[in-house]
Amino acid sequence: MVPLGTEPTPGARVAGYRVGRLLGRGGLGSVVLAHDPAGALVALKLIDLGGGAGADVARTFAREVDLHRRLHHPGIVAVLDAGQAGDLAYIAMEYVAGGDLGHVGHAGRPWPVRRAAEIAGRVAHALAYAHAQGIVHHDIKPANILLDEGAGLIKIADFGLARLADLQRSRTGVLAGTPAYMSPEQLAEGAQDARADLYSLGVVLFELLTGRLPYGATSLGALLQQVSQLPAPALHALQPQAPPALSELVARLLAKSPAHRPTGARAVAEALDAMLPDLPAEVTGGGTPGQA
Repeated sequence: MVPLGTEPTPGARVAGYRVGRLLGRGGLGSVVLAHDPAGALVALKLIDLGGGAGADVARTFAREVDLHRRLHHPGIVAVLDAGQAGDLAYIAMEYVAGGDLGHVGHAGRPWPVRRAAEIAGRVAHALAYAHAQGIVHHDIKPANILLDEGAGLIKIADFGLARLADLQRSRTGVLAGTPAYMSPEQLAEGAQDARADLYSLGVVLFELLTGRLPYGATSLGALLQQVSQLPAPALHALQPQAPPALSELVARLLAKSPAHRPTGARAVAEALDAMLPDLPAEVTGGGTPGQA
């Protein structure tokens, strides 16, 4: 058994899984490449629930992972197994070889407009399926969008774990998730529904198209003020290759009021699909690298 609060070393075993190299770290724990008991590769997410976490955290973990396991869609990472040993929780997931969107090329630079729209459209299709099951992600961001360019895969990871992060925040007082991608209502800790995911998708698409985030605040307080009061920058001013229809869609996704956002993820996916044939496939200038 791996000591709690530590990162397992290659060769260690966690609940029958043989640990390999580290794939990444996040607010909830680490993800390692591992082999299951049959020898197949999986991505193993390890979460230290912490001493004295309480039954509520354990129940939330079990409930949210169970919800994720019910999602069967080519655009959603499959959960293969999950469990808990003491304060250590683990989730064995389908391994996507390419990496997450934040680390697969183009970091800080615009993506080709057509490719950016294609990625966002595929994510929107997966969100439409999840939302139809009554499941909201609550943490759409580049680190939770996995790409395997060779296999043509684009998949969303970590459905449900935002709820666990919320519980951890209630104990620590630290805002969970990545605030730059959160909707105004999520930052304000107000009522949220599936339209919060649409806002987050809008931030991701804006960043793919421009190489920067809509808001460049360096503190949480400043970010709250900007997101609640300032309109998002006009996409066409930063990415002239984006046609008016795409600029308008991004503006609607980034609307401060959920009521002013698109009617649903399926509508977003269909709009992006319809645009693809006419979008430029190469970057020819106009994008602004880096963040604001």
